[in-house]
Amino acid sequence: MAENSSVFGLRHQARCLTPVTSSTEQSKFLAGTVGAKDNVVCLLEYDDDDTIITPTMYNHPEEVWDIVSCPTDEHLLFTCHSPVSGNPLNRKATLWRKPAITKDEGGRDQRHELTSLVTLEQEGIRKVLWDPKEQNQQIIAIDSNQLYLTSIHDDACQTSLTMDVSPTFSTDSNSPSLRQLQNAVWNPHQPEIITVGDRTVSGWDLRSGKSSFSRANAHKSTIRAVDYNPNKPYCVVTGGDDAVVNIWDVRQLSQPMMVVEGHSHWVWSVAFNQLQDQLLLTSGSDTLVNLHNVVSVSSASYLDSSSEDEDSEQGEERDIVKPTDGLICTYDQHEDSVYKVAWSPADTWTFASISYAGRVVISQVPTNEKFKILGL
Repeated sequence: MAENSSVFGLRHQARCLTPVTSSTEQSKFLAGTVGAKDNVVCLLEYDDDDTIITPTMYNHPEEVWDIVSCPTDEHLLFTCHSPVSGNPLNRKATLWRKPAITKDEGGRDQRHELTSLVTLEQEGIRKVLWDPKEQNQQIIAIDSNQLYLTSIHDDACQTSLTMDVSPTFSTDSNSPSLRQLQNAVWNPHQPEIITVGDRTVSGWDLRSGKSSFSRANAHKSTIRAVDYNPNKPYCVVTGGDDAVVNIWDVRQLSQPMMVVEGHSHWVWSVAFNQLQDQLLLTSGSDTLVNLHNVVSVSSASYLDSSSEDEDSEQGEERDIVKPTDGLICTYDQHEDSVYKVAWSPADTWTFASISYAGRVVISQVPTNEKFKILGL
């Protein structure tokens, strides 16, 4: 099912997608390709009113395995990249600046050049995270088993803290290739990084450089996806090769707060909505994007309970259909593994997804669910 979805096809295969977080007036996303040649970073600008996608292509010299936009300057971005047909484990991370493009230069087939500002000294970098609270001055770079806290000043980098996370992985000698970091997310509430690797989810305090929590065997197989609830501290979501999505309270890790099902194969991406955190996106190698409501474990559960108390005190009864936990909608416009889902920073109800075939789909939350959440 899809409601008001728009589709754009890249000419090469793709693995990564990110929102342009500093663009709060128009929905914008960045995608990168992993083709045999002529790879690009593609800026996709979405018109919410006319549901039209406008692409702008930037040449990229190598395969793009991950991409992230600066939270304060939409012209800055990091890519994690490796040589075409080279070993993907030998990735490097580079900070680029996009040129300012005037509208009359934005021809569909015209390519623009990125300016390389700095490449991190570490090799094997698979992901870069920008500190959401330190402007664009601080990042975390991630390789297979280490975190590097790095400051950027005047196009130069200085690493101030290195953390080895490998002690949290299992010692199963039968799967050495999986005993490595798969993903990470910044805690928006305090200086902490949440990592997933092997079957373990862990927190890392950036002040002490030590583990703040760890949960082994959080899934039955490799964990590949993680996100942090932006509106509810201690609330983390993970997705794994067991086709399951778990929502955790990191203060009590004996059992997940909620188990979300709906996929039949590996879960590659999970994403909380930045404003309405009861909305959760998941995607996987079963080609599906699922939109869930997890209201009972979201910040909205506090609001609902307080409004019910007020209504009972005032003796009022309102005939309003409230959201409930469950699968809202499945979006099935992809024909290959969906590696990433991302919410728009400009419109609460808009999100994008990308599959290995290079297809980008920009969709919206169904209107009836939107009205439920807004109480209309």
